[in-house]
Amino acid sequence: MADDSAERADLVLTTDRDGGAAVVGVIGELDAYSAPALEELTGGLRADGCTDLTLDLSQTTFVDSSGLRILLALHNDLAAGSGRLVLQNPSDPVARLLTITGLSDHFQKA
Repeated sequence: MADDSAERADLVLTTDRDGGAAVVGVIGELDAYSAPALEELTGGLRADGCTDLTLDLSQTTFVDSSGLRILLALHNDLAAGSGRLVLQNPSDPVARLLTITGLSDHFQKA
């Protein structure tokens, strides 16, 4: 298992990979400025054969429409390839956003 981290502005991403599965910790704000870092990281994981992604959102303090777009695109991409995306421990702000947008039941949660 590897543990890498990437940081951009108010967002810190950590990665714990085991074969075709990875857990990505999303710490801080996922917004228009920082969302591309998550998109780049998960795109690299997908290109490297990762099919099961878990996003640990327990320390995610804010998500805007750009962040939500990344989550939806990642979910659709993984589902199209018989993979899966799991949102682990969504923080209160994330859970509230998913409820408000009607997407609470769209994502698998752990």
